Amino acid sequence: MKKEPKALENWQIEDAQRLKSLFDAREPKISQAEFGAKFEIGSQGMVWQYVAARRPLNIKAATAFARGLGVNVEEISPTIAEEIAAAASHTGASVGAQGVPGASPVTDDEEMAPVMVRIRMVPEHLRAGITGFEADHTFEDGGHLHVPRQWLEENDLTPNALLAIKIKGDSMVPMMYEGDIAVVNVKDKNRVNGGVFALNYKGESVVKRLKYERREWYLTSENPEFHQEPCRTSDCNVVGRVVRFEPRNFKDRL
Repeated sequence: MKKEPKALENWQIEDAQRLKSLFDAREPKISQAEFGAKFEIGSQGMVWQYVAARRPLNIKAATAFARGLGVNVEEISPTIAEEIAAAASHTGASVGAQGVPGASPVTDDEEMAPVMVRIRMVPEHLRAGITGFEADHTFEDGGHLHVPRQWLEENDLTPNALLAIKIKGDSMVPMMYEGDIAVVNVKDKNRVNGGVFALNYKGESVVKRLKYERREWYLTSENPEFHQEPCRTSDCNVVGRVVRFEPRNFKDRL
């Protein structure tokens, strides 16, 4: 007589629900079969069982999914993350900043480290200009942008210090076009002559290049049709420095 599978506990079902949401939001998209083979989880059926709450996650599977999705184990299963941390406390192993939102697991095993790491995409547009502010709660990226782990390490950056924001307007053309994505380091607010920053200017969010001349700071545009504006402390506050941008609008570039 075939033995019935043991019913999952509530926390295991919640783990599967989180896993499904993360898998569905993954960019670029990947089939369950390809994912299972690439990250050594097993067949398509095995991946489906984990995602559909037909099989409980274990440490090995949760770690493999976290690697493939570019997230912390904690984002999939807080319970399993605690098990890993407890085990590491008795072995001296480093398991990373499991309690820090957006932080990446730390590992000496390059095969276990995620190639891509996700950062939060804020639900606003920064307008590349000084004419307005828009809210948009719909992102094709599922609310996150994935950036290369190697780039983070080379630039000594952490995911929890970064925000990704879609650009609106055309004042930064030809460098950035509407629809491109700017990555902002909110920990770096020091003004640098010639640097590109996200700022709050007179209550509006903008992306501009800062220029220092005649003992005064100015907001300047790449687009010569836009005039520079004075950036005084009282009405011009730095949100963070733009450290990366990803072209998404190829239509206007070609």
